[in-house]
Amino acid sequence: MVTALSTKKRLPVKNKYSDDFIRIYATGVLGGFSAYDFRFSFFNDSLKQSEDPAASPTAVREIQGEVVMTHLAAKQFRDWLNRKIDDLDKYIAEFKKLSKDEAGESSANDPDIYG
Repeated sequence: MVTALSTKKRLPVKNKYSDDFIRIYATGVLGGFSAYDFRFSFFNDSLKQSEDPAASPTAVREIQGEVVMTHLAAKQFRDWLNRKIDDLDKYIAEFKKLSKDEAGESSANDPDIYG
């Protein structure tokens, strides 16, 4: 006998943006974890020059926001991010190859600017 609990069924999910949804552009992230969750603080770095031209500029790290996730959600986020990074790397490699082919250049002689 098959019960409802033993049958996996995917429910449709509808995405809805919150009324207070914000978008953050970040140059980095810092954070950590506790026994209960992971915390990711997204930041932007910038340089601020003093009024005194002889003074050295100061680096400013402005924390834009924080995301708190369960251990499971953080692992799912990691897996999703790794897939998206792999997709982007493949896209960049293909774009570079097509650009070199169109220019009639040999890809073997060109330095790889993306490392």
